[in-house]
Amino acid sequence: MLRRYQNEGMILLALLLLIMAMLYKNYRHIKLQTSSVEATEMVAKIEDIATMKKLWQKNNTVSKKLNAIKAYLPKTKIKTLQIEKKKAHILLEGLNGNELNSVAGKYFASIPVQIVEMSIQRDGKHYRLELQCKW
Repeated sequence: MLRRYQNEGMILLALLLLIMAMLYKNYRHIKLQTSSVEATEMVAKIEDIATMKKLWQKNNTVSKKLNAIKAYLPKTKIKTLQIEKKKAHILLEGLNGNELNSVAGKYFASIPVQIVEMSIQRDGKHYRLELQCKW
């Protein structure tokens, strides 16, 4: 009796193996795509880190550029400007919108620093900026 369905059983087994092989192929293809995307993202991060490292190592004038804020703003608006080794704590009060944008855009955006904490508070038409950064 089993001999009678022997060919059909072999065909069924072959189809089952074929389906399993296709499912495994699809699984590995998806896994390869996700690992490829992860690798691409990792390479981009490594390149960014290398670029920032080059910028930060070459640039020894960060403290000088941060001290340029003293020349730009009046002394009444600078409450705290402490620069120690490779850290800075800056507290500016009574800034108008243009001064805030200029300080944030011209000074902090163009200097290779890592902003640890930044707080901007609005009081009517004036702003208070507190910033801690390191490099």
